[in-house]
Amino acid sequence: MGRRKDYMDDGDDSSDEESGRINFDITEDDLEAEMAGFAGLGQRKRHHRNDDESSDEDDRPQRGGLGMSGLGPSFQPATPQKKETPTTPIPSEETQPKSRLKKPVTSAAAAPPPGPGFGKFNAHSKGFGQKMLEKMGWKGKGLGADGAGIVNPVETKLRPARMGLSFRGFDERTEQAKYEDKLRKGEISSEEEVEETPKRRNAWKKTKEPGMTTSLHNRKSRKPKTVYKTAAEIIADTEKDGIPSTQEHPQQQQKIIDMTGPTIREISMADIKRTDSPTLMEVTTRLPELRHNLRLIVDLARHDLENLSREKKSTAFRMQSMQDELSTIKQFLDKEQGQLRRLEELKEIARQLEKSSQVGLATGAFQKGDITALFGEQFDLLERDFSTDIKELEIDTLVISVWAPVWKYSSMTWQVLQDPTWGLHDVKRWKRLLTTNETEETASWSSRSKTQVKLVCTPFETMMNTIWLSKVRSAINNGWDIYEPDPMIQLMEEWEPVLPRFIYENIIQQLILPKIHRAVTDWNPRTDPVMIHTWVHPWFPTLRAWRLSELFTTIRHKLSVVLRQWHPSDESALHIISPWKDVWTPDQFEGFVLKSILPKLTLVLRNEFEVNPRDQQHMEVMMWCLAWKDLISETVFGQLLQHEFFTKWHAVLDQWLHLDIEQVNYDEISQWYRWWRQFFDSYGFDTNKIVMQEFRKALEMMNKAIGGGDESLY
Repeated sequence: MGRRKDYMDDGDDSSDEESGRINFDITEDDLEAEMAGFAGLGQRKRHHRNDDESSDEDDRPQRGGLGMSGLGPSFQPATPQKKETPTTPIPSEETQPKSRLKKPVTSAAAAPPPGPGFGKFNAHSKGFGQKMLEKMGWKGKGLGADGAGIVNPVETKLRPARMGLSFRGFDERTEQAKYEDKLRKGEISSEEEVEETPKRRNAWKKTKEPGMTTSLHNRKSRKPKTVYKTAAEIIADTEKDGIPSTQEHPQQQQKIIDMTGPTIREISMADIKRTDSPTLMEVTTRLPELRHNLRLIVDLARHDLENLSREKKSTAFRMQSMQDELSTIKQFLDKEQGQLRRLEELKEIARQLEKSSQVGLATGAFQKGDITALFGEQFDLLERDFSTDIKELEIDTLVISVWAPVWKYSSMTWQVLQDPTWGLHDVKRWKRLLTTNETEETASWSSRSKTQVKLVCTPFETMMNTIWLSKVRSAINNGWDIYEPDPMIQLMEEWEPVLPRFIYENIIQQLILPKIHRAVTDWNPRTDPVMIHTWVHPWFPTLRAWRLSELFTTIRHKLSVVLRQWHPSDESALHIISPWKDVWTPDQFEGFVLKSILPKLTLVLRNEFEVNPRDQQHMEVMMWCLAWKDLISETVFGQLLQHEFFTKWHAVLDQWLHLDIEQVNYDEISQWYRWWRQFFDSYGFDTNKIVMQEFRKALEMMNKAIGGGDESLY
């Protein structure tokens, strides 16, 4: 308890017999002494002396508080010094406490003070540095070639012994550094700069006067005012800093370099808060137990406030999430209630449809199959009020449920070939209520094949496949004559816009094309009285030429076989082949003609045609050949006439021109020439270059025969 009295001025025992707790009796003097020791400043001995007798000992800070007897050196504010190591004046015995007299003197304190002229650098007394600069050309301006450098020497500010970086808010900057920093930031105007410069120079000059050891920084500064934060401010700072919740990652703790001990170590703020070992400053202060307890209380209170702030923030987030969820639930509930009302309306329409179906069955209206007359009123309501919910509410299922029985009953008397458009009006009228897979908002067929989506038939597709297609299939297989394509063509063209695509392709690929293929295979060009193009060509707009390309190959093969024994006198071949000129490709048609027709024409002109000026009435052979001029290219037909006709014609003309002069009648030759020219012109050969070239050749022969006379014969 004797040691306890060293900390407390009243000397009372710190234990309370009634409560069993430690009682700290603290006076105002203890608090003042404690605050002075906490700030690193000791009690000053103030002696009333004259102004001329004042010395450095009056302004030297004295260490107060616990550990004053020599546990550590006292901290003194640093003064602006030059780069030389300053020495602290040794206090006298009169001003120094006894405890300090017993304190061992350190090496820094024992160092001798520098000479009065050491390090001087001002206008009144030239130092060694100034002399050296003047020898090197310095004229008192700023350093550098342009004189824009610094003029005053760099100030230094030493940190008290054994003090770490920025310990307890110690400012490392000198007055010169602070002044230059204000200039850079623009906090000092040009007028203030002019006024401030003489003051700083005087202060600098005063600090450099001989015998002056005190600086501007050693003057007594005002004690900083302690600012305390309220709980509301701590919570606000916590929310502002965004303390993470338990779901977020914790903040990274700041690392601190501790240089207060014999070795350098790296610690964190958490280690400082949780460590039980007091620091050097805490050892040298008074009332460590009270300070430790207060720090624990403050830390616990701060942690409680931070936890409450985090809990408040988490609760606010959870509240906002619950409010959003409540809003979503309300929207969903409203949507469901609206959907329920619409379902009630749809249920009422379904009752009316059922009632109309029963009435139609009882009155015999099913036999007519008029869907619009039976259910038009209810379908209008569905189309008007439920147009956007047809797929979602499966309204097409409701429509087909009353539509299919009517069609099934009335289709039993449907004659497909006599009435191909039966039921088409109703399907087109209510197409919006009859959904198919083509109307769905899906990807293209190529993307469907990639994803391999398996499509299910809609109710409308099922009805068309089971009721409508069965009747059409029966009519095509059993009642349709291949030589009368008009009824089936009308059926396919009228139903194509409303039929599901797979049903339309099923009719073409499995019903119509197989029957046409069988008919073409059985077709005989020699004996068949009906021309094949009369029952094949009408299918081109419906089936397209690419579906019938295989049929074209079969037809060309059959015709080429028949034409092997064909004679040009048979005009039936011309009537059979000419309709295919615009159907087959140009290469296909030209190849067929050159292979099957041209050889026959060549032979008939070569063997059966004769040029006879005396009796040229037998022109049948030439007429047989000229009938094919529109099916054979102009160049090929001109070459045919050049080789097979004009060779004979020029030979006769030459023979006629070489008769005796008395036997030659040039008027007859001229008339004969003109007659053949008019004959070929009537067939359109006046633009054929090969034919005209042959006539010009004949004209030259006649002119040469008469001695190069006028070309009037032309």
